[in-house]
Amino acid sequence: MQKLKNLEFYIPLIIGVYLLFAFRFNIYVMPLSYSETEFLSQMIFSNNSQLELFANNVPNVPALVYYLIFSIFGENITTIRITATLFAFLGLFVVLKFGNFFFGKQAGIFAATMLIIQNIFLAQFATVQPEIINTILLLAALYCFLREKYRTMCIWLVLAVNINISGILAIFFLLVAFLIKRNVENKSQSLIFFLIPIAVTATVEAINMVMFGELSVLKNFSITNYAEDITDRLIFTFVSQQRLTLTLIFIISIITAAIQRQIEGFEVKNYIYIGLFMLLIVATETTSHSDYCTLLVSVALLAVITGASFSSINIFYTYKYIIISALIVLFAVFAARSKNTSCEYISHTNQTETDIKAINYLNETVSSTDSIMCSKTFYKLLTNKYLGYITKPFTNIDTIYSPTKYSFLIKGTDANCKNLNATLLEGNSTLEKTFTKKDAETDIYSVKQ
Repeated sequence: MQKLKNLEFYIPLIIGVYLLFAFRFNIYVMPLSYSETEFLSQMIFSNNSQLELFANNVPNVPALVYYLIFSIFGENITTIRITATLFAFLGLFVVLKFGNFFFGKQAGIFAATMLIIQNIFLAQFATVQPEIINTILLLAALYCFLREKYRTMCIWLVLAVNINISGILAIFFLLVAFLIKRNVENKSQSLIFFLIPIAVTATVEAINMVMFGELSVLKNFSITNYAEDITDRLIFTFVSQQRLTLTLIFIISIITAAIQRQIEGFEVKNYIYIGLFMLLIVATETTSHSDYCTLLVSVALLAVITGASFSSINIFYTYKYIIISALIVLFAVFAARSKNTSCEYISHTNQTETDIKAINYLNETVSSTDSIMCSKTFYKLLTNKYLGYITKPFTNIDTIYSPTKYSFLIKGTDANCKNLNATLLEGNSTLEKTFTKKDAETDIYSVKQ
């Protein structure tokens, strides 16, 4: 009876999980999106679209996981999606555990609920990308650091260093924080657990340079246009996708809880560590000019501190749960109405749907003697069976390297595509078919004979 009585605490979380599946249930039968294709092509597919672990880079944890899944189950998209789903729920558990241990049970529930309905989390849910795994490892490392479990922290950092540049900077942030800490038992002995990930990072980068002639996660490091780029990423973390609401709730809640003297001294320390770590992630990702989806780590941390500060307010818990439930509806409506097809928004799958329709159309209408021209991305979709778009690769296909408006071009029986400049196709092609869904669009043209 006591367990059933406590069930009311989890009502917002239950609603969030329901909405999560309501929004994303269809993804289990959908082929892989552009962002997933790019990640897999870089990590586990060779140039001829065959499964190859050491394809173009030193493998990292997500690459190893999905390479094994592909090797065991073949091109079974549903199995791949289920694997990704398990990581997504593990990420929610880490957020729940993080908030619960440092700020209380209510904080953990609020944090997980606020994250679960974020558009960026919904977009990454059940997708074959490294962002959720990276979030799990970095939050777990920070969690262990704050609990002074440095040995376990070392494991998470070692696993994270070759996924993303944020893992490398996280090591140095935690090392500096450790060095300025006072009254740490066996401080000199514990230092080794910060040096091991640094050594692993240096080794991985050296191996990648020797094997492939370039760095791994540091290859895109640049501070060009840094001020402008970091502003954009700060806006995405704290303002975009209705997160201005979360930011305001955090500010109002932390001030209210402080006035009510509901915040303990150790909680203030945790807020500072989390806040600095969150800003570090934003600053780090700016140097790599990566997609906004890599900011999932900082968004998860924002959910943690917002859930913690809101739970600290001294009001009847029923009112808090009503407010949280209203927030869930707000974020759900925004996610449902979003038309942005980039990989940080739930509607990115609209583009996948129009692409699969276009490829099905090609399968029905293009003969074996026809030639197809398309972008490099579409080339992967048309030649790699693991991505879920085709069962038999197209053979007479070439890529357009010049900027072009064309998604696909059916050139006809003339197979000499390589000598045809894409700019010469302007005004010499006919729109055959257009597939659209919201802002997503895939066009098929044919060249006049």
